[in-house]
Parts: sequence; structure tokens; C-alpha cells
Amino acid sequence: MKKNILLLLFLLIGNLVTQAQTRKGDSEKIRAFKVAFLTEKLDLTEKEAEKFWPLYNVYDKKMMQLYRDERRSIKKRIMVDGGLDNLSESESKQIIEKINAVSKEQYETKNEFYSKLTKILPYKKILRLEVAEYEFHRKLIRKLKGEKKEDKK
Repeated sequence: MKKNILLLLFLLIGNLVTQAQTRKGDSEKIRAFKVAFLTEKLDLTEKEAEKFWPLYNVYDKKMMQLYRDERRSIKKRIMVDGGLDNLSESESKQIIEKINAVSKEQYETKNEFYSKLTKILPYKKILRLEVAEYEFHRKLIRKLKGEKKEDKK
């Protein structure tokens, strides 16, 4: 009996590790796809790229972290309280205030990034970046929706 439980535990842990590695691998693939996509769309010179990518990587990492932290804290708060229907008015207010605070920080982060970016790229390329990021996210969502449809078949 102990051997069966131990074996089951090892299989469960192995499965969790494999899933975590797959997710990490997927995020790295998405990141590489995004870099390639933006590189193509922005048509940066070598000098621009040398200054742009370190700045963009810091910005992108901070924005992703803000998004994850916001979602994680809100989801956790709602789950702890037993779902949306069980939230009190004051708890709901706190969650809305958290969302607004994170949105404000995202806005400030983007403003700071664009302020720095104007020193290394012309405004036309900055606008091209904005459009390219939007296009990338739309393309990614379409791709993920397509994969989900294939999984259901």
C-alpha cells in the first residue's frame, strides 16, 4: 500500500514538473515570437536596436509582472471570499481600488518608457511599436483560439 501511494506521489510530482516546464517553454516560445514579430515590424537600425531592446525588455517585464500580480491578487481575494457573489460591498470596493492602482502604475510605466524611447526612436517608429504590439496580441489570441478548437476535435 505504501509503495502504491509513494509511486502515485512520484507520478503526480513528475506530472506537475512536466506541466510547469511546458508552460515555461510556451512562454519562451511566445517571447521569441514576439521579438521576431516586433523586429520585423519596427525595422530598427542596428544602432536603434542596440538601445531599444534592453529598454523594451525592462518595460515588457514590468508590465507583465504588474498584470500577473493584479490578476493573482484579485483572483486570490475572490476565491478566499467564496466567489463574486459572496463579496461584501467594502471588499468589492477594495478590489476595484486595487485594479485602479495597478492600471495607474501601468499607465505611468508606459509613459516613462515612451519618454525614454523618444530619445532613441522617431515618433513614427514608436507609433509603429504601439500598432505592432496590438497586432501581435490579436495574432496570438487567434492562434490560441485555433489551438483550442483543434484540441476539442
